[in-house]
Amino acid sequence: MIIGNNIKRIRQNKGVTQEQLGDIIGVTGQAISKWENGSALPDIQVLPKLADYFGISIDELMGYKLNALTYKEQFVKFMVGNGILQIGEFDLQDGQKKNYYLNSEKFTTNAQIAKIGEYFADCIRENGVPYDVIVGLAYHGIAFSTATSCALFQKYGVTTDFCFDRKVPDSRGRKICGHTLKDGDKVIIVDDLIGTGKTLCERIERLKNEADIEVVAVIVIANLTNEEAAQKGLGTKMVEERYGAKVHSIITDKDIRDYLNY
Repeated sequence: MIIGNNIKRIRQNKGVTQEQLGDIIGVTGQAISKWENGSALPDIQVLPKLADYFGISIDELMGYKLNALTYKEQFVKFMVGNGILQIGEFDLQDGQKKNYYLNSEKFTTNAQIAKIGEYFADCIRENGVPYDVIVGLAYHGIAFSTATSCALFQKYGVTTDFCFDRKVPDSRGRKICGHTLKDGDKVIIVDDLIGTGKTLCERIERLKNEADIEVVAVIVIANLTNEEAAQKGLGTKMVEERYGAKVHSIITDKDIRDYLNY
């Protein structure tokens, strides 16, 4: 049943057990289990409590355009609505022609930064990435790492360390703000875009000069590695092979094209 599958997926995304969800909405964990395996349906009086706790509408909970589970589509809509993703005909610097242009400089308000933090947090949770520290790369990553850490706590109840690097050391020679990186720290790096990956690798090397960290994942807003760069072993392939770190993107070129053709 769609509603049972939806309850299970959102519950797991929020990191709560069947018993915990049952306590919150006033039913038993066994009742939640029956809904999720399709042997029973929630009472109509319970639906508003479930929807309110999950932060979605009852229609979404029932499976009618379940935007709560399709955060990629939500994110594309969010970017279009905020002028970050512009639709039209664009000639890019690498010679590509695109019917859209992604301008990450447009993240300027607290509401926008809060939302991007939620999407980064959702991506981390959905992919089950194990980590100790969220690290942002200056300059965009300063806001992104902060917003992601706040979203992980506010949305999922997860406490984590976070920090961001400086392009220029401060008056005391410090290159890292926030958590002090230690040998063995498992790090997730959050940033805006990845193209050839060369700049990203340079920044990772700077971080590894501070401590013998393990980069377990890199999460970016969009993966814009073009086909030519990919064939040369650049972009995500270079980062993953060099550091053994999985590169995740909130959206890809395909996600954007699928949305535009929707």
